[in-house]
Amino acid sequence: MEKETQKNMDADSTFYPKIGAPAPLTDSQSVPTQQLTLLEALPYPAWIKNRRGEYLYANNAYAELIGVPVATIKGRTDRQLFPKFIQDQLADSDALVFHEKETVELDNIYLHSTATKTYWVSKSPLKNKSNQVTGIIGLIKQRKNLSPNETSHKDLAAHAIKHSNEAVIITDAEFKITLVNPAFIRITGFSASEIIGSPASIINANWLATEFMESIKHQLHYHGCWEGETWNRKRNGQLYNEKVKISVIRSNTGEITHYIGQFVDNTEQKQTQEKLEFLAFHDALTGLANRALFLDRVSQSIHQSNRNNTRCAVIYLDLNEFKPLNDTYGHPFGDKVLIHAAQVIKEAVRKVDTVSRQGGDEFSVLLEETPSIEGAVIVAQKIITSIRQAFVIDNINVSIGASAGIAVYPEHGSDADKLISNADKAMYAAKSLGGNGYYLYK
Repeated sequence: MEKETQKNMDADSTFYPKIGAPAPLTDSQSVPTQQLTLLEALPYPAWIKNRRGEYLYANNAYAELIGVPVATIKGRTDRQLFPKFIQDQLADSDALVFHEKETVELDNIYLHSTATKTYWVSKSPLKNKSNQVTGIIGLIKQRKNLSPNETSHKDLAAHAIKHSNEAVIITDAEFKITLVNPAFIRITGFSASEIIGSPASIINANWLATEFMESIKHQLHYHGCWEGETWNRKRNGQLYNEKVKISVIRSNTGEITHYIGQFVDNTEQKQTQEKLEFLAFHDALTGLANRALFLDRVSQSIHQSNRNNTRCAVIYLDLNEFKPLNDTYGHPFGDKVLIHAAQVIKEAVRKVDTVSRQGGDEFSVLLEETPSIEGAVIVAQKIITSIRQAFVIDNINVSIGASAGIAVYPEHGSDADKLISNADKAMYAAKSLGGNGYYLYK
């Protein structure tokens, strides 16, 4: 085990511990066998990890503590060895060691959700000659558990802040930062040393508007708290979404002495939500509006045309020669043809107009504020001409056409459902006349 541990670590790793941690590994070329022997002989559980958080070494005391054989621990991570409630704390403290390049201590750690014993954990960096952290060496000791009456509220609060999965930032009354927790460092990328004592505005990097910040201060002054969602930037400039809660702490005389902010990185959840909302109203293949969104857009356009005494029009399209292509070359090829057709239709109309895929090889177009029926006919002709242009997909020459039906408000329908239905009927009339042309609803 000792030889394998030495082989898996950087050859020039050196350990720089604080008081209370294992003795330094001082050999510049390798981890000395006697040092590993010392770790094994320690009455306290100890271990060594690499940069990926994988265990390279664990002594017998550590194996006995967590109830896993030494051979099973090696190569695993904390996420494979511990219950979920402690995984984030251990991962965050590892990340902090690599970021700060100094020893990190955890207190009042529970190793099991039903356990009554708590532990003190010390994690120190293994550094090479270039001062790069190549791994972590850790030590754990059982802590003398205090009775509930002996545990102060101050200790409990400090423990909760330090091990919270939410980022916590505390400022004084002038919004100068006095404390941040490990989760804050992990999320924002700022180190404690470069941010403590700085104004809180440093974490928004002028991204948040001054007016917005002033409104938050006003809310805090008069109501004592503010809660919301906003976009912010990390130290490296990366944009992220955060859910924020800010509260005030007042003295016995009612004066504000501190502000406490809590937030989480909500980016992934926000992106998932936006994607689901997009898919609810858009076609998954082409990204065009789906039936529901198209119907709503037509309804809005009719109301606007009614107010402004103008027209709007619906063009209903069906691709010709699509089914033989789909049957011959397969559905993936057919999908590419549909995507091409969608792009051609979009390019043939104005940005204010709405293009929708109704299903299969059927599309529809809403023309906002059409000046005349003739104007709608011209657009339909333009679309048909554009679709008939030959193109190449997967080195295959493709030629398709389209049949179009046109219905104009208010002449051909007084509501959205009627207007779309009449355009659909006109499209079938165009197909019955041979296709590759248009038909105006009558």
